[in-house]
Amino acid sequence: MKHEIINQFKNYFAHLNLSDLSALDDIYSDEITFTDPIHQVNGIDSLKQYFATLNKNLVHGSFHFTDETVTDNETYLQWEVSLTLKKPDKTITATGISVLTIDEKIIRHRDYFDAGELFYEHIPVLGAFIRIFKKKIRAATT
Repeated sequence: MKHEIINQFKNYFAHLNLSDLSALDDIYSDEITFTDPIHQVNGIDSLKQYFATLNKNLVHGSFHFTDETVTDNETYLQWEVSLTLKKPDKTITATGISVLTIDEKIIRHRDYFDAGELFYEHIPVLGAFIRIFKKKIRAATT
């Protein structure tokens, strides 16, 4: 059962279907807790609403899963994401990891990624400052 849910999760996010969030009902528990560096949402309806809001600016998105570790109660999925956005009109790539806790369905989903890389660096003006700051930090640590 656990591996079936993991495969459903990976298949859904590998080819995001922006118009149909109903598949999330098969993957996530009604009491899902979802956390990423920007938000935390509780409950399947709130998760669908959060994804629907994100999807409004999305033309296409896909996750490529690069590594997987499964323990008794948690699954760790390393990924690379590619998102083609309406505004700004560009494709963004980033890497991250999802930690899933499964009890029949996913009851907890926590994503770890660099929010700057995925979002903030692509906001006019703010993005330039973040990129300069990150470059200075890298130079100072090498």
